[in-house]
Amino acid sequence: MKRWGKLWILVTFLLVWALLTAPPVWAHQPFFEETDIPPDRPWRIADPSVSTAVYATLESPTDVDVFAFDGRAGQEVYLFIVIPQIPGQENFAPTMALIGPGLAESDALPEAVPLSPGDGAVIVPPPEGPPSTFFEPFTRTSYWERQERTVILPADGLYRVAVWHPQGMVGRYVFTIGQGERLGGDPAFVAKMRRYWTPVGSPPPGPPLGTVLLWTVLSFFSGSLPFSVWVGQLVARADVRRWGDGNPGAANAWRAGGWRAGVPALLLDYLKGATPVALARFGAGIDGWGLLPVALAPVLGHAFSPFLRFRGGKAIATTFGVWSGLTLWAGPTVMGLALTLAVALNRTDAWSAVFGVAVLGGYLLLSGASGPFLAVWAGNLALVLWKHRRDLRTPPRLRFF
Repeated sequence: MKRWGKLWILVTFLLVWALLTAPPVWAHQPFFEETDIPPDRPWRIADPSVSTAVYATLESPTDVDVFAFDGRAGQEVYLFIVIPQIPGQENFAPTMALIGPGLAESDALPEAVPLSPGDGAVIVPPPEGPPSTFFEPFTRTSYWERQERTVILPADGLYRVAVWHPQGMVGRYVFTIGQGERLGGDPAFVAKMRRYWTPVGSPPPGPPLGTVLLWTVLSFFSGSLPFSVWVGQLVARADVRRWGDGNPGAANAWRAGGWRAGVPALLLDYLKGATPVALARFGAGIDGWGLLPVALAPVLGHAFSPFLRFRGGKAIATTFGVWSGLTLWAGPTVMGLALTLAVALNRTDAWSAVFGVAVLGGYLLLSGASGPFLAVWAGNLALVLWKHRRDLRTPPRLRFF
């Protein structure tokens, strides 16, 4: 019965993740302009027939955004610009131009967009008069409709779409190309929309407190799941806390049941740190100082698991997972190389673990990491020091002496 109870806990946990991360059905593939897309670094459209919407910004009076795609002769390409109904954008109406081989020559392009030999351009200005509006039910947002054009490409080759404002106004716009519906786009679209829906130049809003609290609780719950203990019971029919140093972690699961218990325990302890942090950051859009409690929660949950009467493990595997969720491969690689070197030279595991986390901190400082990342690292280091405090009383012992 106990095993069934634990299984129901795991199933409930997975269902919560599925409900929180299930993407809505979009009529187009939405993306955000994360960095500027000038003429020399255009945004590449993979397929101009697939409906793709890029939520972009003209950030300065001289800003020109450029999109590029490969087209073929006779192909119909649909182009459309809408303006988010953000306060102050009522009169914002950028100009659009399709540039490519076989089009008529034009001298109305900005200087920042030179014509290649054999290229011409079709200028698509905004229509005169008050724009029509439409409401997007999925994101609960409203837009002003500006220019819309379907162009038949006259030749094969590389085509570009330039967007700029002739009078130098700044503002946000949505460039849409193609009409074929296909699932895809930025998985964090909903979370990023809130930051996008602000006037240009205003500070981006932080994540709602309720969202941060929700993901902190979920992250703590994820980290607190004692997978190593459960795997040891299921695979080795043993309590891993009776092996080695008594720590309910993957190392003692390996001692109790060999690789059949150690490998899944290690992987699950890693994933319970990586999964909630990655989903919170890249799915829910939590960033900045909001990441601090969310990123520390899995380590705290593992170290002080309520499932084990708040006696948890030392959280090294979960630490690797957390930094995967924060930095993808960079943080875990640095920490893993440092830990490997320390284990090769030193016989005391506790000092090796601390060395790995300390080297990660040096990497973060040298790479100019933000204050929130450094705060997460400091909290993580403090937890590692606390959980290893007894073993650290033994000084490091080099293997070659």
